[in-house]
Amino acid sequence: MERSAKDYLFQQIALITQAIANPHRLELLDLLVQTPRSVEQLAQASAMSVANTSQHLQRLKQAGLVVGERQGTTVIYRLTDPVIIRL
Repeated sequence: MERSAKDYLFQQIALITQAIANPHRLELLDLLVQTPRSVEQLAQASAMSVANTSQHLQRLKQAGLVVGERQGTTVIYRLTDPVIIRL
């Protein structure tokens, strides 16, 4: 494997492990395993503020674990891949 490919792979693994190393983000992933939800729905279900939930979702999004899809004025978040359930 080429050095740059290894560096990229290790960087991606680090992003993912940092993203899931937080109990709040793990809870958000658990909620998204059940069904796609809006930031507001996730905030309510996890007893976090909308702002805090949004920040956690951005970390999960940067790690490639979730994606947001705009539906009108609302963004609905879902897992990027069902294999994430195995986490």
